[in-house]
Amino acid sequence: MKLTGKLRYFGLAAMIAGGIWGGSAQAEEAGGGGKPLGAAVASAQQDYAKGVSIAPFTLNGVQVSQNRNGEIPDAFKDPAALLCKPFCVQPEKIDGSDTFMVEDFTKHADAINSGSMLIVDMRTDSWFAKGTLPGSVNLPYSDLTGAKTKAKAKMRKLGGKDIVAFCNGWWCGQSPTGIKALTGLNYPGKIYYFRGGVQDWVDAGLPLSTP
Repeated sequence: MKLTGKLRYFGLAAMIAGGIWGGSAQAEEAGGGGKPLGAAVASAQQDYAKGVSIAPFTLNGVQVSQNRNGEIPDAFKDPAALLCKPFCVQPEKIDGSDTFMVEDFTKHADAINSGSMLIVDMRTDSWFAKGTLPGSVNLPYSDLTGAKTKAKAKMRKLGGKDIVAFCNGWWCGQSPTGIKALTGLNYPGKIYYFRGGVQDWVDAGLPLSTP
């Protein structure tokens, strides 16, 4: 079967990833010692972002344009070498959210720039500090997975707005965990799951910002 575009991005990965789906954010933070994801899985996941064309746009006051020759942070240079566990291919969809692709930022740029939609980085503080999407709000998944009262207090940071939630990418369990927590807390805004996360962002040649 021949797959192209988004179908190839999702479908081929599902066929070859086999037993390396899942992997919790908690396991990711704790570390692990599994097998490398491998070149076939990484290629299937990365091909879409590496091939997508995105016209220049403005995101939270930052001019964003593709540069395929830009420097890629070390953590995202070779996802094939990442070990599952802890770094495992994540589901294509998370209940309670709509999957969001890297080029969808151009479609939603007006809402983001007006402040009616937030980009939410659900990684831990140390990841966020290394570089994030322009204008992102940091709400670590771990802030939402503790005591319900404290989690609801942290959730108020989002103001009930529509959000685009992300983490390191298709191999990271932090935003899936955070999204599930928000859904369990009955978050009132619409939730988009940017599954590709930082990995897709840099693979598409787009720049990170330092908070």
